[in-house]
Amino acid sequence: MSEKTALILIDLLAGAFGADAPKTCAGGSVLPNARLLLDRAREAGARVIHVVEDFDEAKYPPGSAVWNAYQIHTDVAPLAAESIVRQQRYDAFCRSSLHELLSGERVSAVVICGISSAWCVDTAVRRAYGLGYRVILAADAHGSSDVGELPGPQVARHHNEVLAACFAEVRLVSEIVF
Repeated sequence: MSEKTALILIDLLAGAFGADAPKTCAGGSVLPNARLLLDRAREAGARVIHVVEDFDEAKYPPGSAVWNAYQIHTDVAPLAAESIVRQQRYDAFCRSSLHELLSGERVSAVVICGISSAWCVDTAVRRAYGLGYRVILAADAHGSSDVGELPGPQVARHHNEVLAACFAEVRLVSEIVF
């Protein structure tokens, strides 16, 4: 029996790639590479799960600027059959249905991409590994804004190195097969 793999797209939100977004996410390869992964996953019939940060719709109602910014970017918009998981505390697995969705479908491997490398992506990789999944981090499909003195692309490269040491297979999008 072959391994069942799912693609997890984290926080690929409209507001992260707009004209006023951090330049490291707006002008980089994260969104187009995530789209390539999404197309390949769909073509292969892999499970696709979109993870988005939960926010207060009472405070930011539909149609407001904040609500619009927190919508999944149209380039990677989910299809009806794809799940949307709301994450809590920068953790895709914390108080969400993600693990249940994956284990219920007997998924044993996950491909992770999205933003932000230092928070949501890093946490998802570590948690998935801890839960026993084979984890593949798309090296050129996750990104970050600048963190202190470190430019966003350097933050992403650093996380590729750290996570590859113990928690994930780090591969270029061109090397990932579903």
